[in-house]
Amino acid sequence: MKFGLFQSVQLPNPNEQVRYYKEALAQVLHAEQLGFDSVWITEHHFSRHGIVSATLSLLAYLAGVTKTIRLGTGVTVLPFHNPIELAEQAATVDLLSDGRLDFGVGRGFQWGEFHKLNIPMEESSRRFEETMDVLTKAWTSNKPFDHNGEFWQFNDMTVHPRPVQLPHPPIFVAASSETSVNRVARNDWNLLIGQGEPFDQVANQIRFYKGALAEAGHDYNRGRVVVARPMYTALNVSQSRNDTEAPFMWFKQTGQDVGAPPDNEVELLPEEYQAYRSRFAKDITFDYNAMYENVALFGTPDDITAKIKDLEKSGVEKLIFFINFGGIEHKKVLASLDLFAKEVMPNFTA
Repeated sequence: MKFGLFQSVQLPNPNEQVRYYKEALAQVLHAEQLGFDSVWITEHHFSRHGIVSATLSLLAYLAGVTKTIRLGTGVTVLPFHNPIELAEQAATVDLLSDGRLDFGVGRGFQWGEFHKLNIPMEESSRRFEETMDVLTKAWTSNKPFDHNGEFWQFNDMTVHPRPVQLPHPPIFVAASSETSVNRVARNDWNLLIGQGEPFDQVANQIRFYKGALAEAGHDYNRGRVVVARPMYTALNVSQSRNDTEAPFMWFKQTGQDVGAPPDNEVELLPEEYQAYRSRFAKDITFDYNAMYENVALFGTPDDITAKIKDLEKSGVEKLIFFINFGGIEHKKVLASLDLFAKEVMPNFTA
């Protein structure tokens, strides 16, 4: 079992962006010292829900101040990016980090981001697939190539630098529906499961992914699935609840605000986002108690150990933890990491 961070920078206090960034980076450095395996940085735009908009720039900085921890994009929203510029930036991070980049990608799902960028959501899957095609050619072609697609045209293209990892950094794709997971398996990509999926659904997704890989003629091996979870380790249940409820609920609500169409008019979401229509409906509320039990890794070291062992039985071998949700106090985040490393991590060493 390998453990990492799923790191974000949120902005509960609009005047404290410098502090939030510095604290998030300090948490990464602390986690590396404690033996955490990876850090995955989220991409968000135009909202206090997340203010890392230049993920690969931040990872390039981390490449220079870390030594062993792997550096992931969790995720890069492909429809928002020029694929050649993305190939160059990702290869640069891989080079600067001596081959420590994990490239997590997705098609995006937040209506507000697509709207402000004037990118129709119904184009997201086609943009995703075309960008993946260009990225792969940019990283692996041994001679200049042309590309004449629906959204991008390039001539006589050669990309430098090239990634250090061959043929390219590991690709992890965020997916939840059977259709999306089938596409991941068909293309022999690795799977990234989001932090909001209930524990029993995680098990079902991994089982389905393994079957889809086999049907597509590809092999499943250790480490092909990364699962994100909110995590907070405390000395007792009362402390874990008191410390997490307000900031975690702020995180959930702001995500709803930026993700939903205006006035929750879910019919604005195209057909391929039908599953999100219920998620962003007007009457949706968040049950902290249910999420505490069925989604989050909140609790004492013994509680969290038991939940992780259940996930391990489901086939989970890589867990990444969302630790700084909703402006939770920096010192509490560090204490949680320390307690996890001391009391939980040793239960999963080989």
